Amino acid sequence: MTREDNLYASLEDGYTRIPNRLLEAMVFSNLNRAQLMICLFILRCTNGWNRDDVAISLNEIAAAYGCSVSYAAREMRTLLQMNVVRRVGFQPGKIPFYTINFFISQWDESYLDLDRLEQKIADGIFKKSELEVPGLHPGSDPQVNLELQGDSNLEFNGVSNHRCLGDTFLSLEPPEFEEGLKKGLKKYKKRSIYSEDSIEFQLSQLLLLKILEHIPGYKLPDLQKWSEEMNLLIRVDKRLEEEIREVILFAQNDSFWKNNILSVRKLRKHYDTLNGKRLSGSNSSAAKRNSRGKNDREKFEEADEYKNFYS
Repeated sequence: MTREDNLYASLEDGYTRIPNRLLEAMVFSNLNRAQLMICLFILRCTNGWNRDDVAISLNEIAAAYGCSVSYAAREMRTLLQMNVVRRVGFQPGKIPFYTINFFISQWDESYLDLDRLEQKIADGIFKKSELEVPGLHPGSDPQVNLELQGDSNLEFNGVSNHRCLGDTFLSLEPPEFEEGLKKGLKKYKKRSIYSEDSIEFQLSQLLLLKILEHIPGYKLPDLQKWSEEMNLLIRVDKRLEEEIREVILFAQNDSFWKNNILSVRKLRKHYDTLNGKRLSGSNSSAAKRNSRGKNDREKFEEADEYKNFYS
């Protein structure tokens, strides 16, 4: 099969049913390119698979769009706040389920002028009779060279056609909206991405609390950045959450490592070494368990203090 055949879009290869009214709303919305991509990605994974909602991680969105996880998180948070996307079935530590909000009237009007959309619908801008081009009819040669008559800078919806010829869809956004987008990103930049009940945040907080026990004047870090690094430790490095907890407690109880593991980044860097020493220490401790006295048992009870940390 040639590349031309492989990349030919045919209904026979499958299609996604999307309500026309939803497409119309997206056309006239102020969603930027990343937000539109996320919406289309969700539609492809829900309507395209005949599902009402779908579990999608920020890593998957970032990989599909080719951006950082933090940027994908910011854009997703904006869509949620604007009620364009809904999150359903959320559980701490689990990949959330998302769906598009088909009740367009509930979208934030800062991203969609509902009155303008209703007027465009009333004007019938998407009716077939108004989109037909004279001289081109069903059954015509698909290779016909259609020449646009009249002004070469003909405008549709306020956007001249020469602006639609760029390599990026962002060229469709007016300069004033791009400036507004920059301000919007600053507004949401400092907002929390990881909630306090997320496992990433809780593990980061546990590490911080243990550090503060022996370094009371330790400068408080950005727990959101720590949580993002912790997310990499869990999702990318495939470390178990309970194991991470035990490694943190081991590192902060060790006279050498507690002064060296002062961030999640360092924890991730030396994780295998720390876990190996923890496991070897556990084996030797088990061999001497019968000879331990009350004071030794109290030492192990320190870890129990954090058993309810996640409750």
